[in-house]
Amino acid sequence: MTSPVDDIDVTPSFGSRLNMEEMSPEDKASKLPLPVLHLLKRPQASVLTNVVSGTIGSMLAEAVLFPLDTVKLQVQTASMDDSKGFLETTLHVVRTAGLSGLYKGLGGSMIKETIHSMNYWLFHGFLFSRFAKYDDTSKTSTMSRLLLNLLAKQLNWLCTVPFEVISTVNQLSATSPGFVGTALILYKEGGLGAFYRGLAVSMLLAINPAIMNTLITTILKLFAAVRQSWGADYLEARDHSIAAVGVATAFSK
Repeated sequence: MTSPVDDIDVTPSFGSRLNMEEMSPEDKASKLPLPVLHLLKRPQASVLTNVVSGTIGSMLAEAVLFPLDTVKLQVQTASMDDSKGFLETTLHVVRTAGLSGLYKGLGGSMIKETIHSMNYWLFHGFLFSRFAKYDDTSKTSTMSRLLLNLLAKQLNWLCTVPFEVISTVNQLSATSPGFVGTALILYKEGGLGAFYRGLAVSMLLAINPAIMNTLITTILKLFAAVRQSWGADYLEARDHSIAAVGVATAFSK
């Protein structure tokens, strides 16, 4: 059974073959007939696809790594004379509250992460679709990707920092009253302003994920260049495995 590409004559003439042998993979791809290019190009994921996949991925990561986040918060907010490290704090939480103590506040954190991730990818898709000719790819300049990622994250924080505040306060509370209960307590204590504690710092720290997302694309571009040097063609070199994306993400983080 043949594919649609098999039904199209893409064999170059003898003179064309000589010239194409001297071309770069990118130039070779650009010389293919338009119908072939249309078939070979992988369609860009829609904004909705990125929103759904990004949100689900963030929720899974939040659920898996939540115990580590719980211990990290305990260490960061401990008194100055508390010398317990990460491992000791973990054992202390388990001894005093059981394994469930590591998951205290998980529900509120999942609400926060869902809204935070969904909102970010909506801004990301909107900005890159309108201000980047080649979307969030290596063809877009590094500085443009960095600035657009930064703007997307800052716009995201403006909308979602209240959810971050509620989630963190609920996680640290001894009684953990839940997402709605914590929100009501914060409103009674400080009004709407209580939900925007630390907004300026969050806006400043938006450079962190902006650099991370920019580095991921740059590292994957390097991976593609290495694979091409090992003999892979232009399109195959850019068909990254889950492992390659995972390594690029971890290193960027």
